[in-house]
Amino acid sequence: MYDCSGRGEGVRALAAVLALASGAASALPLQTVEPRPFGYTVGDALVRRVVVERGSDATVDPASLPKPGRYGRWFALREATALPDGVRLVYQLVNAPLQPAQENLPSLSLRVIGPDGRASEAPIGPFTVTMSPVAHFGPDDVIQTSDLRPDLEPPPIDTRSRRQRVFAYAAALLALAGAQLAPALARRLGWRRAGPFARAWRALRRAPLRGDDAAARHGALRRLHQALDETAGRTLALDNVEGLLDAQPWLEPARQTVQLLLADSRAAFFGEAAPPPRARLLSLAAQLAELERRR
Repeated sequence: MYDCSGRGEGVRALAAVLALASGAASALPLQTVEPRPFGYTVGDALVRRVVVERGSDATVDPASLPKPGRYGRWFALREATALPDGVRLVYQLVNAPLQPAQENLPSLSLRVIGPDGRASEAPIGPFTVTMSPVAHFGPDDVIQTSDLRPDLEPPPIDTRSRRQRVFAYAAALLALAGAQLAPALARRLGWRRAGPFARAWRALRRAPLRGDDAAARHGALRRLHQALDETAGRTLALDNVEGLLDAQPWLEPARQTVQLLLADSRAAFFGEAAPPPRARLLSLAAQLAELERRR
């Protein structure tokens, strides 16, 4: 510890201690990074750093660093190094107390050169650490564990590369599933161009309901005929409906309803029979559109 002699030196050291205790920052851009305050015995090294605040453009004059050597009964300064961002001081505990005790790392004064080239003295106060004696515990000794530090948490394992692989595998799996499901999904959502029966069903469904209006039912019947003709590629009637059903096997479940529709259509257009009810035409259109979608 520095030997402070004279009233002025004592006042300066006391002012430095009070400034550190109250947390009042001086005008000089310095901060101290202290070692842990306990857990030392003879031979242990303590690292103390004085850091210049970033952006202050100030530097510590290396000529103001304390000289290595013995400081008082307990500490020896082994290393005083000027760093780009401050000073590194390494003290070693050179004596062993007979019982746990507290002692102060020496205070010091550094010269700080500001960006304007002016030098200012920066007092750094002492720092209190707790020292323990070197002792041998026998089998009958009781060790107090109330002041022991808790166990250190294990360092986290870097799983970044593993997570990236998992994400890559998941993306590949999603892309494969998308490729497998895209055709069925496209058909389900109607992404492909609607077929003749789907368009006919939509037209009949959107047509206003006008009760037993014969003109409306004739119009719905013509719309279904148009879808059948477009699917067959020619004008369809009872005489050639078998060709359509043979060429389009997916229409087989609706064979009887299609034949009955063509029979009712002939009776309505060439005879005096009334066209089928709108509800029946709409149901047939929905059935044919569903078969068309599933094919």
